[in-house]
Amino acid sequence: MHGYYIATPPNSDMASPLRQPAALQPARRSLRAPSSPHRLSTPRRRGRTVPTIAEDGQGLFQTSARGRSKSGRSPTSSPLDKRVYVTLAWHKAGTQLMRNTMRWIWDLLDAREACRYDGYGVDLISHGFWEQDCPEHPDVKIRFNNHANQTFLPALRADTASSGGFKGVMTLRDPLEMVISSYCYHHRGAEPKNPISVGMVELGPKEGVPEMAKRMAPIIRDMFEVFQVAKPEVYVSHFERMTGSSSGFNQTVKEILDFLFGDEVSDHFKRRALDAAAHEDLNRGEDGFSFSFHSEADNQVNHTSDDQELNEARSYLSLVDQELLEELLHFQKALGYPPTAVK
Repeated sequence: MHGYYIATPPNSDMASPLRQPAALQPARRSLRAPSSPHRLSTPRRRGRTVPTIAEDGQGLFQTSARGRSKSGRSPTSSPLDKRVYVTLAWHKAGTQLMRNTMRWIWDLLDAREACRYDGYGVDLISHGFWEQDCPEHPDVKIRFNNHANQTFLPALRADTASSGGFKGVMTLRDPLEMVISSYCYHHRGAEPKNPISVGMVELGPKEGVPEMAKRMAPIIRDMFEVFQVAKPEVYVSHFERMTGSSSGFNQTVKEILDFLFGDEVSDHFKRRALDAAAHEDLNRGEDGFSFSFHSEADNQVNHTSDDQELNEARSYLSLVDQELLEELLHFQKALGYPPTAVK
């Protein structure tokens, strides 16, 4: 059954969404040994385990009594056979976090094929093919779109209407924090081939923050416009909730699993998926895929920024073009975020 989930926006009892990695709790969460007859092979990849399932047909996918054969065996049907699944993200809205959280889930489902739009996004799955372009491979079920615009979801609805439809997950972040995070990230020299970063290393926050607001504006507009048409197939996750606490991360992943798969997968699978995805929880340490680097990503700089750097950049938000600032504040309010006091 389709539903529309919007994860609770940040509130007063949540930690700051942007935190210094050194201040995070060092505790790590390892993959739990499976108690079922399934075999969980764990090849090493960039210093962490990558789960794959050798499926024997029991325990992971739910079946009904009507689905049993004369022999009494229950045929299995992976949810990946039933519909398209799309992950939506935008630059500095938590792209790495969401893409890699979903990667653990796809790996646990033993996904061997994924695709992306416009060549953006790396390592969507750990095994098989993921570099292919979605429009050229319409039968691929697992998809990633980094910077979808308002036309994307209506087109996807039409394209998948006769083949099971689709379900999706999108990540949101406070628009003004996206500007600040983007400035700090590119000022450090991250993704030098990304057009949005041109000249940013040389610009101090007084010049850099207003300029980055202009460059980020189209991305933020796209995010907001997709949010407006996301209902009913897309679960909306807030970056602040996933990074604010381990309980917020856990609850978000549980809701994603319930939204995407419902009772099509077992509770056992959902527990394993949460346990695997917890590698991406910043509050448990820097142990996930998000802290490895990929040559295609044009990025050898950590995605997190320290509080001092961020606070200094925030102090220059008042220099952003007034009309643009008002637009960003409007988006902020419409997305459910508390207003930023710009002085």
